[in-house]
Amino acid sequence: MRFKTTHAPPGDTLVHSGDILTALYFISRGSIEILRDDVVVAILGKNDIFGEPINLYERSGKSSADVRALTYCDLHKILRDDLLEVLDMYPDFSNMFWNNLEITFNLRDVSATRGRCYTASCL
Repeated sequence: MRFKTTHAPPGDTLVHSGDILTALYFISRGSIEILRDDVVVAILGKNDIFGEPINLYERSGKSSADVRALTYCDLHKILRDDLLEVLDMYPDFSNMFWNNLEITFNLRDVSATRGRCYTASCL
């Protein structure tokens, strides 16, 4: 019930570089391209997943790339907080979910957090 279906026409930008990654996306139809500095680094299609492995990070990261629809696309997305809430209610399923989830393209910009401190003593 927490999944939302999104439709995107060709040329529509779904995620901009620098955006906060608030959702995990599952492509059910169509194809998208991942661009860094206007250079295509990946093309994803049906059954591919993009976003970030939210179970590995306490806070949402920022996108390292733009995501643009190449064709008419149908995507299912689930917000980070919704996914964590549902999986918290079903711990047995949660372990299986995280073990079997294969994110096709991790959008998280890991360079954005290097050298920064996020502990209470640094804030």
